[in-house]
Amino acid sequence: MLNSQGYKAPPRLFLWRALGRYFIVLVVLLSSLNPVAAQEEKPVVYSLCIKQGKHTVAELPLPLQGNFIVTYVHSIHKRPVFEYYRVNKGMLQLYELRYDTTSTGMPSDAEGGFRLEDGFFILSMDRKFPTLPLFVSPIPGHGVIIEGHLYLFTEWVREETALELSVTERTQAKIATSP
Repeated sequence: MLNSQGYKAPPRLFLWRALGRYFIVLVVLLSSLNPVAAQEEKPVVYSLCIKQGKHTVAELPLPLQGNFIVTYVHSIHKRPVFEYYRVNKGMLQLYELRYDTTSTGMPSDAEGGFRLEDGFFILSMDRKFPTLPLFVSPIPGHGVIIEGHLYLFTEWVREETALELSVTERTQAKIATSP
């Protein structure tokens, strides 16, 4: 057998080269099965962090999509308002506003679109906030809805208390090993 330079090479040299290629392929395949060599990307889990000053009053786990609703009763027309948020690159993104009655103090322009659906005025928008500062309303019903469950701010603080909403993120692995 001739090698690449045209010289006669021993047959076992070609055998070792062929085996070497198979060995490299085998090592690559096996290393992809090794959990240390192949780092899996862990899904990120978000929590809604509710703070009063520097004190955390609640940390509520969010669904994998990072969606939640801030709800309150409007002070003038005394009807519920729903602000729809999602987590977007660590920011709170207000993407939709829903209310069932127009009145003083309600938005009259739709920056991203406006529609009427099931008796609700729905405004589409795209506003991002690193944190969401708010005062707890003295009108009952001010809170957050996560996966259909209403958490009233008055469960943790008194009316007219200043709060700040933000998002924290952790991987599921960190959550599983947290004390």
